[in-house]
Amino acid sequence: MDLSSPLRSLAPGLDSAVLEVLCRTEGGLNAVQIARLSARGTRVGQRPVLERLVEHGLVIADRANTGFLYRLNRDHVLAPAVLTAATARREVLDRLTSACRRLDPRVVHASVFGSLARREGGPTSDIDLLLVAVGGVDQHGDDWESQMRRLDNDVLAWTGNRLQALTFTERRFTQLITAGEPLIATWSADAVTLIGPQPAALVARLAGRTS
Repeated sequence: MDLSSPLRSLAPGLDSAVLEVLCRTEGGLNAVQIARLSARGTRVGQRPVLERLVEHGLVIADRANTGFLYRLNRDHVLAPAVLTAATARREVLDRLTSACRRLDPRVVHASVFGSLARREGGPTSDIDLLLVAVGGVDQHGDDWESQMRRLDNDVLAWTGNRLQALTFTERRFTQLITAGEPLIATWSADAVTLIGPQPAALVARLAGRTS
């Protein structure tokens, strides 16, 4: 799916840009406000989109002093599908969190980084996952690799995107921090934490063990 705009996977045109804005509020917005808040399109380009969505009843146009105020018709039978698609990124993160909690040995930190974290990913983007596991994990062992393959298959079924998972023990991750490995800076700059401490707190705690 389009990781930056999941709704765009269902509505590739400007419809998704308009609907994403209207999904975030229950109040009415005029066309200028919608264009300003949307990720794509202009007021002129979005005008026929709004007219079509109003025609289909998915958007309500309330007359105002200077034109119309538009709002999502949350009673429409298609509204739940639109709202679900608009919040699909959060659903993916929630499912990943639940899956990471079931890993054995347990992980002390799990986070996504890269394009999904930055809301820049497209339908062909990988989902980057970083795991810091307790010392007993053998990330190259059959059991752990089997769990990672299962998680990759789950993510592919959920989204159509592949999973790229990096697993480190606390000891190995501490070594990377101490060595100034560029990966640490890249990861911590945009990571979205699923389990455990935030990146800065994790780095500080592990780095403190070596000082």
